[in-house]
Amino acid sequence: MIDIREVGDGPEWRNAYAVMRQLRPHLSEAEFTARCREARDRDGYTVYGMFEEGACIAVLGMRRLVELLHGPHLYIDDLVVADGHRSRGLGAKLLRFAEQKAAEAGGLGLRLCTGIDYQPARRFYEREGWSALAVAYKKGFR
Repeated sequence: MIDIREVGDGPEWRNAYAVMRQLRPHLSEAEFTARCREARDRDGYTVYGMFEEGACIAVLGMRRLVELLHGPHLYIDDLVVADGHRSRGLGAKLLRFAEQKAAEAGGLGLRLCTGIDYQPARRFYEREGWSALAVAYKKGFR
């Protein structure tokens, strides 16, 4: 049985980090924890883990944002399914979970970004009914 729930401290947090590291290999566990805490305090960023038989096999990180263009919405910062568990529909289940959370929050929209050159992710999101509407630029980040 697969269970999706908010990730707490302790062993669950370390297991979620191990999965997240596949998406964000540049972050040490300490950096991951510090950034998650700051994002949680500022924007309500929440890490959800997908667990199967007690093992974390996928992670979703999202927060509520309010912007002039989009208004209030949930923003998916992170979505990763662990190696060895991909192509099982788990990413789609996490997106449906996010849609449920958006509905529970008053029918909010959802938004996310993915790498412009990362074709597998772009194909996945488009297959799941998402539309590419913008190109994101950045400057001055490490």
